[in-house]
Amino acid sequence: MIELTAEIPFLWRLSAESSEGYCSVTMVVPCPPDTEIKDLTIETSVLSLSSDSTRSEKEETLEWNQEDISLFLKLVNQKQLRKKKLISDTVRVDLTDPDIIEIIHIVAAAGFGVAFTSYGLLKQTSANYPIYRCDVGSLASLNTVVGFKPCIVVDMEDDDVVCVLLEDIDVHAIDEYDQLSRHDLLLVKAADILHPEFAESKARPENAVLH
Repeated sequence: MIELTAEIPFLWRLSAESSEGYCSVTMVVPCPPDTEIKDLTIETSVLSLSSDSTRSEKEETLEWNQEDISLFLKLVNQKQLRKKKLISDTVRVDLTDPDIIEIIHIVAAAGFGVAFTSYGLLKQTSANYPIYRCDVGSLASLNTVVGFKPCIVVDMEDDDVVCVLLEDIDVHAIDEYDQLSRHDLLLVKAADILHPEFAESKARPENAVLH
């Protein structure tokens, strides 16, 4: 169990993954230098596409920015509310908890993933669906051509919304895509964002392992 304080930085480690400029993204929590405990690392499924070819050839360490921290805390607080736990001023997180690891994947995707367009992927929004007022960090649903899929809203600007997929989408029938995977980013319109109860995974037990 780790208690989050200003003295414990959360870091991202970007490591070269391929000659095409992709870097794997790993979360690192450094341990005090006067201990023999190794730094805690959590590998994610996210690949970062570097715009600088030399940057992708060597390992790079970045400290979490304010957007990373804000999204992480929002998702942790939502998790606690779903489990009917009181939210305290100090956040305590268990970095071995599958739910927390899933949140780290989502934050990594939001910070480093490349958003795909949703052209041909979503069904046309019906007026029968109620308007869903969401915010960054909200759990939501998308009405895809292969059914409702859950997602997390991670960015909003005017009518554009970026979300992280929480399930794979088998879209081989659509020429624009081969496969969209869990933790991929998708760019949609605000009207495409539906209440999370539409998602088929709503029936999944809350304590189910997500990865």
